[in-house]
Amino acid sequence: MLPVSVTRSSTASAQRMDTRRASAWVRPVNTSSRTLAERRALVVWLALVVAAGVAIALGYVWLRLQVVNVGYHLSAAREVIGRLEQEEHELTLELATLEAPARLEEEARVRLGMGRPEKGQEAVLP
Repeated sequence: MLPVSVTRSSTASAQRMDTRRASAWVRPVNTSSRTLAERRALVVWLALVVAAGVAIALGYVWLRLQVVNVGYHLSAAREVIGRLEQEEHELTLELATLEAPARLEEEARVRLGMGRPEKGQEAVLP
C-alpha cells in the first residue's frame, strides 16, 4: 500500500492535469504573443472602421453644405429673374404707350407742326 500523501499528491496532480487539458481548448497555455497580435489586428481594424465612418460623416456634411450653397444661389437667380421679368413688363408697357397711334399723332402735331394731309397731298407708292 502507498502512503496517503503519495496518493493525494498524485490525485491532486492528476486533477491539475485534467483541469489544464480541459481548459486548453478555451485558452492555450502559450498564447500571450498570439493574443497580443490578435488584439493589435482588432485595434487596427477598429481604427479603420472609425476612420471610414468619420470620412463618410465629413462627406455627408460637405454634401449638405453644398446643397445649401446651391440653394442660396438658386434663390438669388430666381430673384434676379423676377426683377428682370418685371422690368420687361414695364418696358413693354412703355413701348406700347410710345407707339400708340393717338400719341404719335399728337406728338407730330405739337412738336413737328404736322397735320392731316389734304386731298391730293397723298402719294400712292407702287
